[in-house]
Amino acid sequence: MMDLAEIRKKAKARPKSGGQASIAEAKPSPRAAVSIQGAPVGQGSSPPLMPLSAFRPPSHEDPLEALFNFRSDVALASEESYLQTLRGQDEQKAEVLCEWLTFRLGSEEYALDIAGVCEIIKLREITDIPRVPEFILGIISLRGIIVPIFDLKKRLKLGGGELTPASRIIVCRWGERSAGLLVDSISQVVRIPAGGVEAPPAVLSGVDRELLKGVGRIQGRMMILLDPANVLNAELN
Repeated sequence: MMDLAEIRKKAKARPKSGGQASIAEAKPSPRAAVSIQGAPVGQGSSPPLMPLSAFRPPSHEDPLEALFNFRSDVALASEESYLQTLRGQDEQKAEVLCEWLTFRLGSEEYALDIAGVCEIIKLREITDIPRVPEFILGIISLRGIIVPIFDLKKRLKLGGGELTPASRIIVCRWGERSAGLLVDSISQVVRIPAGGVEAPPAVLSGVDRELLKGVGRIQGRMMILLDPANVLNAELN
């Protein structure tokens, strides 16, 4: 083994010219051209300014997040907003529009569910029948079918109906019951949302309340909605 004194002697005995030569070779020639961004620059020329982006630190943004941030004015839908949109669509679908045939009795406007209306006919000869409630005017034959005729004013206890050229008979069927309802005039068919139907007034009770489906509002108009199942039930009086 070599001691520390011998190692130092050998280190001093090495030629120094070799190390200096290697350092000199590593230095660039002062006359050599330097290329910055592809443009050669000789001695005495000022190098071009480097762009600011070359000195910016590398971005640590998530690549996936950067992909969706290509426009600052576009907001991506969140899960909550998506669910709210679905709820709004469900509510719109649930908001069923019911069609009602509106007509007049005196100065008031009434309506019947169009699903129970078969047809509307003009006045014709009515045959009297004995021992029936006062609001039953008689019967008619409609294409071979016997149909009882109700005076709807008397049925609702609004007095007697007055026959005019505008008077019509609304032939209705609901379940197993059918009848023709005499009204003063026909107005139109309207659509009312199911949520727009209010309950019958609390002041009504008994039969009067059972004949009503509720109160509907549309375009600033208020109309009384009748319950066809109970209106056509002659035993309910």
